[in-house]
Amino acid sequence: MVKNASMVRGSARKQKAAKEGSTIAREDFRIVVFPERSGSAREWRWQDRHRLWLSIASTAMALLFAAVVFLLLTAYQDVAATKHLRQELATQARVEAQNRDLRKQLAEAQRVNAQELAQVTAMQTDIQRVEKVLGMHFSTSDNGLGNMLSRLQTLHQKLPTVLAKAEARDVYLQHRPNMLPAQGPITSWYGWRANPFTHTGSEFHPGLDIGVPEGTPVLAVASGVVTFAGWKPGGFGYYVQVDDGYGVASFVSHNSKVLVHVGQHVARGQPIALSGSSGRSTGPHIYFGILVDGVNVNPWPFIHKAPAGVY
Repeated sequence: MVKNASMVRGSARKQKAAKEGSTIAREDFRIVVFPERSGSAREWRWQDRHRLWLSIASTAMALLFAAVVFLLLTAYQDVAATKHLRQELATQARVEAQNRDLRKQLAEAQRVNAQELAQVTAMQTDIQRVEKVLGMHFSTSDNGLGNMLSRLQTLHQKLPTVLAKAEARDVYLQHRPNMLPAQGPITSWYGWRANPFTHTGSEFHPGLDIGVPEGTPVLAVASGVVTFAGWKPGGFGYYVQVDDGYGVASFVSHNSKVLVHVGQHVARGQPIALSGSSGRSTGPHIYFGILVDGVNVNPWPFIHKAPAGVY
């Protein structure tokens, strides 16, 4: 009996302790606020259900914060990628523009180089011509730019002498007979011929007869000074003689009119008389002759290569 009573009391104590423990377990959190001066204290308690909702809310907030952070990071990465892409596109556009400029510059350089090469080639040809005239000789291995410049310098040094010689030669050519006094057929050549007046025997003809109508302008065959202008005895009729220089003189006779006077300077191609048939003549024509050191010579070699069999 005593044993059963002890067991009952022990069981009651266990139930009370379990009840108290259960009460303490349900009241895990408690906040008490005491006023600074007076008034009653306030108390807040959290039981198990409050803890559950607090955990859910905390988890939701954490997930929401993580989602916001993820979205912000993703947006930042997208903005950075877009900015980088724009920079890459801008760089590519600049590179393409630079490539276009370089291609244009290359084409212009090629064009200028072709022009300069053509100029150098033409200059080289001119140099070779001048050297040939001057009797200078360079081998084909001297066609480099450096050697060409050296050759140009040599030519430049010789230029005054070359110009003087060229001017002297030009003066000489201007004073050298190289044309007929008028255009027309040669009716009598330089040399022996049948006598046109008696038609018997032969006589020496020291010039050329040119058949032209009366009044045809008779031209000076070279530049020079008139030494005779007027009527000349001996069958010459109206006669004009020009001292062409260098020991050469030219004359025309049987003219109808003289257009110049003694001492007058005439140029090649200038009219000096009008053709006719004055003096010992069988008809209108020009008697044309050349004197070298005062001696009659064949005029034709001065004008052109003489036909075969003429002299």
